[in-house]
Amino acid sequence: MKIGVVHDWLPLYGGAEHVVSAIMQTVGPADLYTIFDFLSVEDRERIGADHIITSYLNRLPLCKNYYRWTFPFCPTAIESFDLSEYDLVLSSSAAFAKGVIVHPHQHHIAYVHSSIRYAWDQTFEYMDSTSLSRGLSGALLRLVLHNLRMWDTRTANGPDVLVANSTTVQRRIEQVYGRFSIVLPPPVDTVNFPMCSDKDDYFVVASRLVSYKRIDLIVDAFKEMPNRRLLVLGDGPEMKRLKLHAGPNVTIKGHVSRKELVDVVSHAKAFIFASYEDFGIVMAEAQAAGTPVLAFQRGGALDIVRTDKTECPTGMFFAEQSTGAIKDVVERFILQQGFFTPQACSENARRFSIENFCSRLTEIIDVTLDPYFNRDLRILPATNFPTAGPRTAEPRRLYLGDRNRRPTQASGHGDARTYNYSSD
Repeated sequence: MKIGVVHDWLPLYGGAEHVVSAIMQTVGPADLYTIFDFLSVEDRERIGADHIITSYLNRLPLCKNYYRWTFPFCPTAIESFDLSEYDLVLSSSAAFAKGVIVHPHQHHIAYVHSSIRYAWDQTFEYMDSTSLSRGLSGALLRLVLHNLRMWDTRTANGPDVLVANSTTVQRRIEQVYGRFSIVLPPPVDTVNFPMCSDKDDYFVVASRLVSYKRIDLIVDAFKEMPNRRLLVLGDGPEMKRLKLHAGPNVTIKGHVSRKELVDVVSHAKAFIFASYEDFGIVMAEAQAAGTPVLAFQRGGALDIVRTDKTECPTGMFFAEQSTGAIKDVVERFILQQGFFTPQACSENARRFSIENFCSRLTEIIDVTLDPYFNRDLRILPATNFPTAGPRTAEPRRLYLGDRNRRPTQASGHGDARTYNYSSD
C-alpha cells in the first residue's frame, strides 16, 4: 500500500508539524505534499518524510515574507497536487490540506486541527485587526472569505473520515461541516517531561506573549497577590507591556531553552493557562511533569484537565477570563492543593503520549481500509478518546453502517459490523 501525506504549509516546526512527524512514525516515511516549505534541514529530518513536494506558490520570490497573504490562492495550490498514485491519503489540516483531490479508489483520512478559523468563528476579529477591512478592499476581502467558506464546506465532504484534535474541534466540525468526527488529541512528548515530585513555591506561565493568550490577566492577578510568585516564560509583542504592568513578585524571563522550560515547569507549584485554545499541548506537557494546571474552562483544557476529586484530580478551572477569576482559582488551589499529586498528573498525561497517538491512528486506518467500510462511520460515545470526564469500563466499539441503526448482539453481518478493542 502506498501512502501520501498532505500538510497545509511548513513555515516552522511547531505543534502541527509534530503531528505530521507522528503520522510518519505511524505509517513509515512517506511523500509529504505542502504549499510552502521554509524548514531548516534539521527540522525536515525531524518530520521524517521521504520527499517533500511543494506547490507553485513556493516558487514565488521572497514568499516567506508574505506567504500568509496568499490564502486566496491556497485552495487552487492544494488542488494542484496529483495524488493518484497513492492508495491512502492522510491530510493534516488547519485550513487547506483536507481539500486535496482524490479518486474513488483511494481512501482519505483528514486530521483536522481546526476549520479555517479566520473564515468562520474568528471572521469579525480578523476583520477588525486589519486596515484592509475598510472601503473597497474590505468589500473584496469579505467576498474572498465568503468564497473560501464555500470551498471549505465543499471540500469537507471529500475525506472518508474526519479526525478532530479535540472535542472543541469536533463540535466545530459538526457546526460548520455537518459531519461526524473522531477525537484523537495531538501527540505530546511526555518522555521529555518526566514527573517531578519536588515542587517549588511559584506558579508558572509558558506561552508566546501575544494578546489573545491573556497573559496580561495572569500578571495583573499576581500583582494583586504580592505573596504569590509567578514566572512567565516566552517572548512576543506583549513583552514590553507586561513588564511595565508586572509587580515585583512577577518575573518575566522571556525566551528560554527547551531544557530550562522543562525544568521550570516541572518544579512549579501549578501551571496557569488563561487562553481559549483548541487543545493546548503545553498543558499536557505540564501534566506529564506532575504539575497541576489551573485553566480557563473552555476549549482543549476540558479534554486535558481532570477536576473530579473522586478521579484523582489534576487541576482546577476558572469560569471567565478575568483577573478576579484567576485570583480566586489560585487561592482555592492553595487551600486544596493536598488533593493534587504529581503521580496523578503524570498518569493523566500518558493518554496523550506519542505511542498512544500512533496506536489509535493505526486503528482508524485499519477500520477505514476494511472492505465493509462506508463513509457513515460512527463511534459510540464510550469508544471515543478518553477525555477528562469520568472513565468508562465499557469496551471500545467501532460501528460501521447506517447512522440510524444501532449495533446489537447479533451484529457482525452485512453493512453493520462491531469491532471490539481494549477499553483504554
